[in-house]
Amino acid sequence: MKKHSFFILSAIAILIVASTLFTSSCTKTNNNSATKDSCTFLFHLHTQIVDSTIGGNTDASDSNETGPGASPWYLDGLNRPIELFVPQFFISNIMLVNANGSMLSLNNVVLLKGLDSEDYYLCKVPVGTYTSAMFTVGLYNADSTMAPTMDFLTNTNLTGALLQYNQAYPLEGSMWTGSDYIGMKITGAYDTTAGHTGANPIPFTFNIPNGLTIQHQVSLPTRGTAAANNYPVYVATAGSTNYIHVLCDYGKLLASINLRTSNSTAANPLIADTLANNIGSMFRYEE
Repeated sequence: MKKHSFFILSAIAILIVASTLFTSSCTKTNNNSATKDSCTFLFHLHTQIVDSTIGGNTDASDSNETGPGASPWYLDGLNRPIELFVPQFFISNIMLVNANGSMLSLNNVVLLKGLDSEDYYLCKVPVGTYTSAMFTVGLYNADSTMAPTMDFLTNTNLTGALLQYNQAYPLEGSMWTGSDYIGMKITGAYDTTAGHTGANPIPFTFNIPNGLTIQHQVSLPTRGTAAANNYPVYVATAGSTNYIHVLCDYGKLLASINLRTSNSTAANPLIADTLANNIGSMFRYEE
């Protein structure tokens, strides 16, 4: 009997040691591990064309604004006057990178960025020093064929101190094709007049399938380094609110597209591949 007890106790001890080793070697955690010593993280996302912020809290005057005042056009990096009507994309598979090298996966957080919506509550996370963020454009974990009656967005109507600007969040249904979701949608116009009068605009409509957008994970540069303009790291203390300010630059996204001849993914589906390959270049820190 004693011999059997010895073997049972030995087996239990081995299991405990193995479990401890496995836990200590794991470097990927999730936001379900947030404790009472936690802090809040949000995305603050600007719709941008080069140096101009569009929608949201944009002022009336802008150094890059051109064309008629009632319908502003913005010059992209190729000096093309562009106006955006519906720039939207999903964000999922969000991770925060800790200075200790671990990554915190924000489970079940799915956002839909629109023209005017800027502040997006992510979740409460453990305190610590965070150096970067990663995310996927499109629906990475959610079923991209789920009908829009199934509300899966975690966009939150913020109130109080978290609400910096009045904003309207787009709805899932605006990205639904009838059978699945678009990962990114862009509609707008390109002004072809020499004097930027807006008299002869060429409309463009680009729908990038979710299957293309999710192939490109966005990794923002590590803060505190030259790659991130030496922006400071996020020192997240208990009870603090931390904003990750990101510019979403459609000028970068559209830079390789000839808007005179290639202005519809319905007419030329290959445009969607080109735009999907440009996704990584359109995001940068604001501060």
